Amino acid sequence: MSTEDTRRRILAAALTVMSRHGLARLALEDVAREARVSRQTVYRYVGSRDGLITATILREEEAFLERMRSAASEHQELRPALAAAIASALTSAREHPLLDRLLETEPEALLPFLTDGSGPVLSAARTVVVELFGQYVPELGPDEQAVAADAATRLIVSYAISPSVTPTDALAHHLADLMVGGVVGQRR
Repeated sequence: MSTEDTRRRILAAALTVMSRHGLARLALEDVAREARVSRQTVYRYVGSRDGLITATILREEEAFLERMRSAASEHQELRPALAAAIASALTSAREHPLLDRLLETEPEALLPFLTDGSGPVLSAARTVVVELFGQYVPELGPDEQAVAADAATRLIVSYAISPSVTPTDALAHHLADLMVGGVVGQRR
């Protein structure tokens, strides 16, 4: 079995175990048993319990980001591309059973991974938003892109962890209007 296959099995097992037991009761032994590898193999691939949680969240986040990129790629202008990316992210977050479960039962364990500015989720999501601003508003400098992407990403994550009563598509369009208005409006 390849290194990548082993890592995938470990992370898939971690997601299964987290779904069953939550984060508070997550044990590397349970993940090893689910993945059918030794506990030492789990340690070798992820380093620690926090490393396992971070790697699993990053894997799930990467799937979200790919959906965001795919949704945005269907549009030629920033506003609809950003709205599509936001709607995709919010829909994915709301449909993710583990995220909902953890937000309901163990928010104190999950929120640092989602809300820490240097944490895996905000860092990864920020990359996609920077890509969008860079593609559609190339005249923005790197610092402006970073600030705009940081603000946009924090809004998206905020609505993902605390859903609005506004329908997802309408909310995504409103957020895109705010973001584009703030970024492009400053340029005029």
